[in-house]
Amino acid sequence: MSERAAQTEPSTLEEYQDALLELLASGMPQDEILEKLKSDPRFANYQDYIKEFDPDMVAVACELMEKWAKRK
Repeated sequence: MSERAAQTEPSTLEEYQDALLELLASGMPQDEILEKLKSDPRFANYQDYIKEFDPDMVAVACELMEKWAKRK
């Protein structure tokens, strides 16, 4: 994770994590999930980190969310 991302407010990190989980559970294709994360101005501090995501990794994360995640 970039130094800039590591220095963000805890609420921004929580918002990013919530959005990521929602997207992974959404059923969207991994390319669309990545594009949404990259284009969301709220997560500008995480762009270096997001750019490192492998689309296959996102696809596996989606499968895991579908099979194992329980949303409150």
